[in-house]
Amino acid sequence: MNRGSDSSTRRALLLVNMGGPASNADVAPYMRAIFADPYILPVPDFLRGFISNMIVRKRTESVIDKYNLIGGPSPLLKWTEKQTNLIRADLNETYRRVTHCYRYTQPLIGEMLAELKRDGIEEVTLLPLFPHETRAMTGSIEVEARRHAEELNLPLRIVPVWGLQQPIIDLQADYLANGMEEAGEGTRVLFVAHGIPMRDVNRGDTYPHQVRENAERLAATLPDGTDWVLAYQSRVGPVKWTGPYLEDEVNRLAESNDPVVIMPLSFVADCLETMYDLDLVAGPDLLERGVRKVVRVSAYNDDPRFAKTLMQVVGELMDE
Repeated sequence: MNRGSDSSTRRALLLVNMGGPASNADVAPYMRAIFADPYILPVPDFLRGFISNMIVRKRTESVIDKYNLIGGPSPLLKWTEKQTNLIRADLNETYRRVTHCYRYTQPLIGEMLAELKRDGIEEVTLLPLFPHETRAMTGSIEVEARRHAEELNLPLRIVPVWGLQQPIIDLQADYLANGMEEAGEGTRVLFVAHGIPMRDVNRGDTYPHQVRENAERLAATLPDGTDWVLAYQSRVGPVKWTGPYLEDEVNRLAESNDPVVIMPLSFVADCLETMYDLDLVAGPDLLERGVRKVVRVSAYNDDPRFAKTLMQVVGELMDE
């Protein structure tokens, strides 16, 4: 249901991603903001600052080194801006403003909601740029957005999880088919998702079930008999995370020289997790151990098909 041009002059669409450092100097503040979030580091408040500072001191230099290896600033910033511009150009009269913000770097959620309020916006539709829902990210974004919207007396609608909608699956399947064609005969598929701590799963987080369904529906589009597996990356600390772990599946796949397609499922844009963990670690490791070809499927980045498909899905989910 389209609400019409009169209401659209008072409405905004706000895309939200987690953010990233724009320079080496921003890495430590970015990490500090992440670990200050109780949804990321669920420990008593009086401990969180101490643990956060310890993590930041221990990891900052290595994280800076990784960003430098992929070109410096977080590519997520560039791609989020480009995705916003594509969506803005395609929405016409649906929204007066289409813009973006981040959970952990500027512009922050609260800052952007306040700006929209000052601009005369009377209702915001918030779109988390995460295909799957998880307490530690989309949950944190929702809580933060609702808190600021309530303070501003600004009506807020939040787009529910969208990564399992059929148009999205169809677009992913097209990406996967292109990767399979490039890799050649006998190709195996390694689906990769960002992991979460098992403590969250044990508390009822359904993220692994969403990711598994995503992988299974894509696997159903593969040629019969294709070997595929789902693995999780980016575990941190000594606690147990969702498995199987990426490095374990890389070891298994390296036992054969058949080609491998690596397909990330958790990211709408290339970022440190795709460009470092997959492009500079997992892929080269497979090649060095004898796999004859590795193809990494791109994230959506600035593909206009993604912008159109996502807006189609948002319209259906929000009855617009």
